[in-house]
Amino acid sequence: MKILLSAYACNPGLGSEEGNGFNWLWETASLGHEVWCLTTPRGKENLEKTLAARAAEPAAARIHPVYITVPKSIDYMYRWQFGVYLHYIAWQYYAWREAKRLDQKVDFDLVHHVTYNSLQMASWLWRLKKPLLLGPLGGGMQAPASLRRYLPDWFKTETMRNIVAWLLTTFDPNVRQSLRHAALVLAANRDTAELAKRLGARKVELAMSAGQPLSLYTPAYVPRPALESRELRIMWLARVYPRKGLHLVLEALGKVDQRVKFHLDILGDGPVGHLVPGWIAEAGLQDRVTWHGKVPYDTIREQYLNHDLFMLCTLRDTYAVQFTEAMALGCPILTLDLHANTDFVPDTAGIKVPVSTPEETSAALARAVEHLYDNPAELERLGRGGFAYAAQQSWPALVSRLLHRAALASHELAGLAPEPTIPRLGLGGKPAFSAE
Repeated sequence: MKILLSAYACNPGLGSEEGNGFNWLWETASLGHEVWCLTTPRGKENLEKTLAARAAEPAAARIHPVYITVPKSIDYMYRWQFGVYLHYIAWQYYAWREAKRLDQKVDFDLVHHVTYNSLQMASWLWRLKKPLLLGPLGGGMQAPASLRRYLPDWFKTETMRNIVAWLLTTFDPNVRQSLRHAALVLAANRDTAELAKRLGARKVELAMSAGQPLSLYTPAYVPRPALESRELRIMWLARVYPRKGLHLVLEALGKVDQRVKFHLDILGDGPVGHLVPGWIAEAGLQDRVTWHGKVPYDTIREQYLNHDLFMLCTLRDTYAVQFTEAMALGCPILTLDLHANTDFVPDTAGIKVPVSTPEETSAALARAVEHLYDNPAELERLGRGGFAYAAQQSWPALVSRLLHRAALASHELAGLAPEPTIPRLGLGGKPAFSAE
């Protein structure tokens, strides 16, 4: 197929949205499709270096980057947060104008909007009147008000965010038109899926929003040493923002029965890092916690393999890719039953605690730690379960599976018999048939 990919954020040298944009681009081309990628010049240097370095691979020749620029005055405002939103909106307009010109020349079979992955920011490309795939999208999540004490800037980070989201979905016609014209909307969590349906999307499906490189995986599950006579090794990894829930995790661990031997390693730093020592002291965990700060990315894989439990309790997230990393390396998960965790952290891979009051939620997390310490066989069962699940979430398997679903949806929309021409691949190129 000839595919037009909208990836405002696309940079192989970075993670998060930028890395996702590139991985969608590369894996789509690896499936044999010709891909024109609308993106910004910000990732141009890394993108072109990567394509040159991998020029011998067939996918590189099928990739056609199209760098969309905006007026210099808007580029200048990118340095401020409100300017980022303005830049993205303006970029979408100019990208649509270029897409119209390209479509007249290329005649695309499919248009796919990947990044930014916010439902509220939508896409102008529905105007091309071609089969449109949106997502996986997030944006429908709201932090639980019952846990607002862990979010000290609630008005700024949550109330204002929710107001802006409401304004965009109510008054920006692109939002509803994008959803209504899409052959398929992929939602990264059920909160976003429900919002997309309310706004008029015809076909919405839940989908994992981020894959993993094949290089992350081990050939087989790696058992941890027996827990007898040693500490339960717990790992927390994220940027230190309030919504990442570190304060809640520390409060919960402070409630764990003293007979339980454990040690928490905190990996990461961020805007509220200066509060971390106080949270540790408040929980009485000075001898049970090591805060490492920001650590090199190339050491993360070994960290997962050296820990017995991954404990991350985000309060608002599209999906924390760390969960898939942990599962891919056989590390069981302890988290909240919230947002994407509900659907993409399977019960076979971790324990998900219901959200309640701060006291009840932290106590439930503490009891879960005690349960796992007392039942080491459960740790291994969850580790193996996560390893099996994550095997279907590699980037090649994920892109293959979701494009397969898009092809079926496009044929269904056109009233044609299904003609799935996209192979569905699992880890290492093997066929994958499991549903998400």
